[in-house]
Amino acid sequence: MTPRERFDAAFDRAPADRPPIMYQHLGAARTVLRAAGLTMREGYHDPEKFARICTMAQRITGFDNVMAGWGDILVEAHAHGTLWRWPEKDYYPRSDGYAIGSLAQLDQVRSVDPMDDPYWSVPLRAAGLMQERIGEEVAVLGCITGPMMMGGEVMGYEALLMATWAEPDLVEELMGRLLGSSAAYGEHLARMGVGYVFIEDGTCSADVNSIEGLQRFDLGMLSRMLSAFRSQGLRSIVHNCANNPYLDGYPGMEIDALHFTPKAEERKGLYDRFRKEMTVIGGIDQTVLLFKGSPEEVAREVQGMLADWGDGPGYMVAPGCEMPFKTPMENIIALREAVAGVRPLPRDG
Repeated sequence: MTPRERFDAAFDRAPADRPPIMYQHLGAARTVLRAAGLTMREGYHDPEKFARICTMAQRITGFDNVMAGWGDILVEAHAHGTLWRWPEKDYYPRSDGYAIGSLAQLDQVRSVDPMDDPYWSVPLRAAGLMQERIGEEVAVLGCITGPMMMGGEVMGYEALLMATWAEPDLVEELMGRLLGSSAAYGEHLARMGVGYVFIEDGTCSADVNSIEGLQRFDLGMLSRMLSAFRSQGLRSIVHNCANNPYLDGYPGMEIDALHFTPKAEERKGLYDRFRKEMTVIGGIDQTVLLFKGSPEEVAREVQGMLADWGDGPGYMVAPGCEMPFKTPMENIIALREAVAGVRPLPRDG
């Protein structure tokens, strides 16, 4: 099977020769950027260079997709007025002032067409380039932040949370404008033939919001985003990398795949909970295990993940979130080979 066929089979919950491995964001960027002979700054300004960087990531890792998105969370917010500044080193831009300080300035935020923005249009155009060139071989994914995260980067997450209590109707109006831009993003992806979109929903955690707040503003707005994407024929991957993700709200939503990193002792129970309703993307710890562990430790963790899932289809493996820039390539290769079942493990003792 081709990487694209494996990826599609996981979403169709159909048999495949092995579970696919999903690559996201720009993990292990030092290796990728050096191999491409490009800088991140160049990628931000040029769709052709962006596509070359993303394609190089797939070629190096051998994973089953390319993702047209950065690991930062500012591109959409910048398109709506948030300022950013570039660090001295070749790295993601950083926030340098929110678009608005309060909802008294709500009129300053309007829906935008991502294709008209000089920065948001870059990964979008790059997605089209990759779909045209390698879309038959590997799955091409769009990438967008969820409504709650986007709103937090537009006015500050603390201010947004306070506003959900004091001015909830205005918060919904703000979110509606951001969702208008998101819907336009989905329309462009669909016209390009891109079939998947990855949605960052790491704000969905009871550690930072009440259950009622999550259901109304995070999950409620996410549901509207999912409906807009589904109407365009897009398959949605909801990614929650929170330390304590609130997973109870996802059943019953129009989610094609849910990507999360459960604790080992909870993993099988959570897999069983979601397996009948949606594709599950099991995350492997990227902050310690992939970054500082050994290839043998990575392989053992993958074996445990696959054992907890069992033989049924509808499962994928991925790093839990963006891999640190200096993640050793031998650990990334160990992840790939462990899923493929070709890496021999040393015997204990």
